[in-house]
Amino acid sequence: MAEFLKIKKLTVYVGEDVFYGDIPFFKALMLEAEKQKIAGCTAYKCIGGYGSEVRGKERRFLINFSDPINLSIVLEFVDRETQLEKLYPFVEEHLRHGMAEVSDVNVLVTSYVRQQIEKAAERRKNPNQKN
Repeated sequence: MAEFLKIKKLTVYVGEDVFYGDIPFFKALMLEAEKQKIAGCTAYKCIGGYGSEVRGKERRFLINFSDPINLSIVLEFVDRETQLEKLYPFVEEHLRHGMAEVSDVNVLVTSYVRQQIEKAAERRKNPNQKN
């Protein structure tokens, strides 16, 4: 019988032109997630998209004229709810011109997933320990 792990997924939709200080917001959010030891993140650069408002101003300097500019970025963070909650204050305070959603996810527990869960639990107990 298959075993499933119930976790949460935080999905953030933002434009690549939305900045946090001097870096794109999506990169700043990924750095914050690493700092908070969130289990995993995947970032997608989309081929198109739009929102209800005009987003921030374009800030890229060297643009290839054949490349589309200002594309949407989707970030998916997965972890236990208590871990993802550590990201909420950053998102609530700094997300401009974007949207965040949280959903339940059922992850198939493979031997690899089980090993990763054990490693993550150990890293959280000893945050200064190298992998």
